[in-house]
Amino acid sequence: MKKVLFICSMAIFSLAMNAQTASKPAAKAAPKVKLTSKDSLMCGKQWKVVTIEEWGVVNKPNEKTQNDMLSLNLDGTYNLILFGNKKSGTWTKTGQYIYFTDEASKEKFNYKVISVEKNKLKFDYRDPDETHSIYEMESK
Repeated sequence: MKKVLFICSMAIFSLAMNAQTASKPAAKAAPKVKLTSKDSLMCGKQWKVVTIEEWGVVNKPNEKTQNDMLSLNLDGTYNLILFGNKKSGTWTKTGQYIYFTDEASKEKFNYKVISVEKNKLKFDYRDPDETHSIYEMESK
């Protein structure tokens, strides 16, 4: 009888351990980004700013923007330097718009993609003050 009780208690203990393991939440995956073949040209590259158009005037990058860059990854993550400020987090794309969420500040912002070519990217960025800058970027 003791052997039967021992075997039953071990079975219950084993089931309880498996139930605890199964109830742990899975690691949070980066969002999946649905991309067209043209959209995928933006990924896996480091885009460097070539010109910035503001108020109809096209300028070369200045001291504050000369190191600005964008890197989009197929796993839905990004790295960005915008006006000298570093940001990173997740991104998604719907239509012409890329929607970003900064991991540190939880700030959300977006770019309107104007054109994408193999080594050229052009987008419109509107800051919180509704001023917009049209960035032309290149990858090498």
